[in-house]
Amino acid sequence: MKVALLGVGNAGTRIVDQLVGTEQRTGRPVTEGQVLAFNTTPSVFAETEHIDDERQVVVGDIHPDVVQPDEITESEGEFDGGDDETAQREGVAGNPELGVSVARDDLPEIRRALDMIEDTEVDAAMIVAGLGGGTGCGVGSVLLEELKAIYDIPVYVLGVLPTSEESDQRAWTAARAIRTVVPLADSVIPVDNESWVTKHGASEGYEELNRAIATRIISVFGTGERDDQRLSELQMDPNDVRRVLEIGGLATVGYAETELEVVTESWLTRLRRLLGREVPEPEPQTDAVSIKNLVQRAVESELTLPCDIETADRVLLILSGPPEELSRKGFETGRYLLEDKTGTVEVLAGDEPLPAATRITATVLLSNVTGVPRIEALQKRAVAFQQERNSQPVDDNDHGFQFQQESVDEADTTDEIDAEAADEIDAVDNSVDEDETTAHDETDSETEEPTQEQ
Repeated sequence: MKVALLGVGNAGTRIVDQLVGTEQRTGRPVTEGQVLAFNTTPSVFAETEHIDDERQVVVGDIHPDVVQPDEITESEGEFDGGDDETAQREGVAGNPELGVSVARDDLPEIRRALDMIEDTEVDAAMIVAGLGGGTGCGVGSVLLEELKAIYDIPVYVLGVLPTSEESDQRAWTAARAIRTVVPLADSVIPVDNESWVTKHGASEGYEELNRAIATRIISVFGTGERDDQRLSELQMDPNDVRRVLEIGGLATVGYAETELEVVTESWLTRLRRLLGREVPEPEPQTDAVSIKNLVQRAVESELTLPCDIETADRVLLILSGPPEELSRKGFETGRYLLEDKTGTVEVLAGDEPLPAATRITATVLLSNVTGVPRIEALQKRAVAFQQERNSQPVDDNDHGFQFQQESVDEADTTDEIDAEAADEIDAVDNSVDEDETTAHDETDSETEEPTQEQ
């Protein structure tokens, strides 16, 4: 499946760079060069290795309120509801409203950059952003609305959630972003970095997270793209991925792998092969039970978004590895396991036979999941933070976005919530031409990633 990747903000830029590196390393040409990165912090572009200079787009560089690197002082970055983590930052300083304003002012430049994407050559587009950041949330929401207006292909969002150790401001911004992008995007794949940071520590955790994200996303969208893949009657195609994600809502990806023992042929076997004699095929190292256990690890280990998997409406299973290890019996066992665990019969499954592979991998995509503890926790923090803000004098930059005490998961994808959110944003968006941006733009300002220095 060919996917155009658009990174927004610090986290989005770094993750897209990692994704492009992973597709090159694994031989799965997912993007075919259809990549862009947007940021209000140009210094982050210097860290990238796989995004060409002409595809790095700086927005807000002449906006009077955007903090340039040489302008940072003790008071820079403050805005109503700000804190030490979001203040004193380069770019929009964690301010989602400023992120929206910057994106609207620079829409002509953003549209010129989008002209570099050949949307007829890709099957979908994906925005990648840190949802707790001012640029990711703000600029990202404007970009999402723009893509939905000009593209006929699905537009997905891969959004990184802040950890529980990060500020209430970032949790508030991320909750706003989720409420906005879920009704608008074709599907949203949130990434909870809590488990990676807890497991690996802050410094290594974000690097490990970026690698894990890239591995999972390329495994889903890059299946069937390798040149050395053998044809298979169970081969996946882009329509399978689209079908699983078209239901909308929140999606999560699980992944597990097992290394295979490298068997070296004996000299006698090599001689028989040279003489054209029949050589017995090596015994498979896996059986149906091994495949079942592998699939079980994929959905019970580190999902990109921990959730109640029984709530999934549709499931996609991809098994990748040497053809002799991907038995139909093992394949069916893995599919039946997912049907049993999720309670849905809409389980699509396929394989990716790779003769030279030294491992077997199981990738599981679950769509429209609910029962998400981390998002519920973000919502509660956002409500509390909003109540605290309401008790303080309102700044000119505060557009009065109100949270209500309700879950931000499946309920937010309903028409009722969508209409309610749109009405709220319309009420506060009185400074921008309605033809240029819609209600969803206003709520989704991105915040610069202060803690997630990926």
